[in-house]
Amino acid sequence: MPRVVEDGLEAPTRKSDRLPWGWLLAGLLIGSGFSVLLFRVDVVSIPTETTFAGQENDIGPQQGIADVIVGFPDGLVATVRAGGRSLGILTWPLRGASYEEALPVGASTPSDPVAFDYSGQQMATLLPVPDQSLGVLYAGVPEIASIVALDVTGFAWHDSSPLDLAYTTFEGDELLLWVTRGPLADLELVARSVGIDGRIAAWGDWGFAVEDEEKGSIVLFTESGEIKDTHPGRVLASSADGWLAIDNDGISLLSAGGGVKGLDRPGLAGDILTGGLSADGAFLGLLTTDGILVVALDDDSELIQLGARPGVPQLTWSSDSRFVSYPGLRGIVVLDTVDWGVDEILETHIITGLGVLPLS
Repeated sequence: MPRVVEDGLEAPTRKSDRLPWGWLLAGLLIGSGFSVLLFRVDVVSIPTETTFAGQENDIGPQQGIADVIVGFPDGLVATVRAGGRSLGILTWPLRGASYEEALPVGASTPSDPVAFDYSGQQMATLLPVPDQSLGVLYAGVPEIASIVALDVTGFAWHDSSPLDLAYTTFEGDELLLWVTRGPLADLELVARSVGIDGRIAAWGDWGFAVEDEEKGSIVLFTESGEIKDTHPGRVLASSADGWLAIDNDGISLLSAGGGVKGLDRPGLAGDILTGGLSADGAFLGLLTTDGILVVALDDDSELIQLGARPGVPQLTWSSDSRFVSYPGLRGIVVLDTVDWGVDEILETHIITGLGVLPLS
């Protein structure tokens, strides 16, 4: 990863004029069975043969994902929409057959993708509330996930620490930044700020990135909740070493200290849905409406464009930074950066959230 040289509050009693109505609404939603959706420019196009693996008729009774995607280092976890609109969680171990379990929720309508934490063991999503701009944060171990907070504008899992979740709410005209470290019930209020109309977009040991959607800017906070910089743009991804991939009329790398490095690659433009930085800092994956772009960050090699159209806008890297995956319109698309081969797996499923289960 390139380097750029760069020249907590104690939680009070939470009060909000929205809160009583929010809890009443939450009760009505739960009572009615409402729940969360777990629901080319001139660039280098590598000629690949897309294979379709992982379908039920193709997998032996004990095949793990590493038997189907050779070299894949992790287990796989996904939320799926099964028959009708029922929801479930699918786990595919490194060795051994995949299995599905029903989640203790009912049907739903589309909302944000389900996001998994760094360990792949906890999930979170934001439930939309009819006729309101704020949502209900639903998170936890999938089989026993529950409502964490109301009136939420956004959330982000810590980019390198399992179980740690941050989210933003409003109280009057103040944006409140909350974190939970481990147990979701253990809340800490990190910052209160007036004049930011938006949501948290990323969190790590380097601090917090909050998007001010009204101003179209990124506000960088220290880990202790102090504002240290603002920068125009939109956050696409973050990495543990404090770099953010951002979209600001072009793709750039923004350091948590405020330094910026542009990515000058022919063809790196268009409507970018989301992104993901590999753990080793070598690659940036960018999801578009047509497929995936992969940028090598440690050299000036040409842009790679591959893959199939995505479903929900979500992208995840394997723990060894070799494979990048995203939900397709059906199933999961897996790209191998060693030979640029593409596999499409679990084609009979509609994927609404995707994560990996690292062995370490």
